[in-house]
Amino acid sequence: MPLFPSNQPKINVPEKISQLRQQGLTDDMIINEMKGQGVNETQVISALSQINNSMPQNNDYGNQGGQNMPMQDQNYGGGTPQPPNYQDMPQGPQMPQNQPSGGNGADNIYERIEEITEGIIDEKWDELIAEVRKIIDWKDKMTEKINRMDTELGKLKEDFKTLHQGVLGKMEDYDNKMQEVGTELKAVGKVFKDVVPVFTENVKELKHITSKIKEGK
Repeated sequence: MPLFPSNQPKINVPEKISQLRQQGLTDDMIINEMKGQGVNETQVISALSQINNSMPQNNDYGNQGGQNMPMQDQNYGGGTPQPPNYQDMPQGPQMPQNQPSGGNGADNIYERIEEITEGIIDEKWDELIAEVRKIIDWKDKMTEKINRMDTELGKLKEDFKTLHQGVLGKMEDYDNKMQEVGTELKAVGKVFKDVVPVFTENVKELKHITSKIKEGK
């Protein structure tokens, strides 16, 4: 979400602020109202600061003007003292009465700006904290998934190891049985080697006897 909207409505911000103040709205309410109308929040704060700063400055200028007029009358009057100017002199001590009001106005402006700025910072800080919490939750979920995958992978390795050992065991059994069969075949071969010559001789003798019997008949 962008911090400040890009599309600004065409509206006279200072005039609108003056109208809202006449309606009794506070600065915070004015900011929220203007934001609801799509006005840039920074623009509203800047306009409020300018309007607030202009008020004590005008009072100071009025006080300064009231003080300088007797000074000018004295200068233009030459060296001759003028009674009206002496009567105007007591107006000088009025400056301390107006100055505190101007100072308080400036302090109020700074306090308002500070409150508005703190409100904006708090709002954006809360949004940042919410996003950070989302990232932390995502990280925790990913960590949990990775741990589960590691556990399943470890089990898979154990199963593969067991299967491998079983296959090797079967192959060893098969090899041992083949060796036993080979040994038995060798033994049978030896038996046939000894028996076949005797069997051949017996067959020859039987054939010779059969021939003699046939000749006697």
